[in-house]
Amino acid sequence: MAERRRGQDRLIVLLHWLAIVCWACVMVLLTLYHYARPEIAYGFLRYGGIAVREHWDPALTPWLEYSLWGCVAFTLLVLTLQYRRSRREQDGYQLSLMVLLLILIISLLLFYFG
Repeated sequence: MAERRRGQDRLIVLLHWLAIVCWACVMVLLTLYHYARPEIAYGFLRYGGIAVREHWDPALTPWLEYSLWGCVAFTLLVLTLQYRRSRREQDGYQLSLMVLLLILIISLLLFYFG
């Protein structure tokens, strides 16, 4: 059977760009995580009597939680659109998005239970 399409259509290209946006959101979340988490009380800080925050920042923690859930929803949306759109065997699935979804789910589990 002859191939009728001459490459990827605009929606597939858009889905690839949305996958990049998903990963960029996770990079922003890593920065947010860095500032929201408790600080590490190194020995020289304790020795010097420097105060260290030993709890999660209450102003940033809700942002982190909602952003994680938003990234999960966005990643699921892109995966669903890609699944419904791909019709050829060569269209394949975005393995990187599945890995991203797994990372986000593990992050949420650690957030709630860790």
